[in-house]
Amino acid sequence: MDPVVSISEHTEFLDRLGSSLPSELAAFGSVGQDHSATAARPVVLRFAYRDVPFVGRIEHQGAEAILRLTGEIGPLPFSAEATRRRRRALVTLAAASGAALSWRISARQEITVEGTIPLSLPLTPAATVAGAVHLLLRGDRYLSLLLDVLGDADELNSPVAA
Repeated sequence: MDPVVSISEHTEFLDRLGSSLPSELAAFGSVGQDHSATAARPVVLRFAYRDVPFVGRIEHQGAEAILRLTGEIGPLPFSAEATRRRRRALVTLAAASGAALSWRISARQEITVEGTIPLSLPLTPAATVAGAVHLLLRGDRYLSLLLDVLGDADELNSPVAA
């Protein structure tokens, strides 16, 4: 897996992408071509926002490019270790369920957030960043509150976290 690199400014991100796009993206903007090769190989984008690792996948669905963004927030505290924090986190997640993003707790008690958005064509680095920012802003209030309730994100993502 590629390492996550902290980028504080969106212009720095665009500079790292460069002026040319991966060849997989070229077919998204063209009409009337066979997209079967692109559909099998989604483009993957990894970054951290609020110290939470996110993975974005750009997939081809019909004539659209769809960005699917998934963030792995970390573990939900166990009741025996942090009853109050767990209860507050569950209340926050319940409130967030009304938002446009999907908030989930896995069987292993891992909290994730996911959202999708169609990207404008032709697909460019700016369109990709704009889509990711749009999705992140939809859930930013809840993500911020959830991280405050749970504690430090570095502790949440460590192997010894609750």
